[in-house]
Amino acid sequence: MQSFYTTIFKPKTIFMKKILFVICVVAFAACNNETKTTEQTKTDGTTAAEVKLPFELNSPYANWSIGSNENVAVSMNALKAFIDKDFDALASTIGDTLRIDFDNYQATLSRDSAMSFFRNARAGYGDIKLSMDDYVSVISADKKSEWVTLWYKQISTDAKGVVDSMNYVNDIRLVNGKMVQLNEKGSRFMKK
Repeated sequence: MQSFYTTIFKPKTIFMKKILFVICVVAFAACNNETKTTEQTKTDGTTAAEVKLPFELNSPYANWSIGSNENVAVSMNALKAFIDKDFDALASTIGDTLRIDFDNYQATLSRDSAMSFFRNARAGYGDIKLSMDDYVSVISADKKSEWVTLWYKQISTDAKGVVDSMNYVNDIRLVNGKMVQLNEKGSRFMKK
């Protein structure tokens, strides 16, 4: 009876176990693949309606995508021109007007007034050194809004010789390759 059982039932049991194993692997792969698709859909911004955000936007989401490196170059060249006191090069990066939004100072200035502002601001510093951490250029889906964000550390010496360092984030809006808005945020390092 033992050999009859072995010859008839045991091979079918092994065969069934193999079939069950293959079915489980296929089912697991299908479930795993479906999970990845759902996660990708939720993280790429195409199904933002499925994600409950804690705050509503003042205007609809602009569906940003990566912008041009040309705008990054304009933004960095403007910053370098400020550091190097090359005000002609700086003026060439600015549109007809420039909206400035700094801590305790907000204004919309003509190009000439903006240049006067930057000359006066630069006169307050001796040496400025900069270490660029990162940047990103983005453009809205409707192509109406282009921004560059620069993250950097600035080490400066003022006119009295006092050295200071700060982290900065500059958000720069460009139109036709010219800066029209500059939002600057700074964070001082803690004194030890």
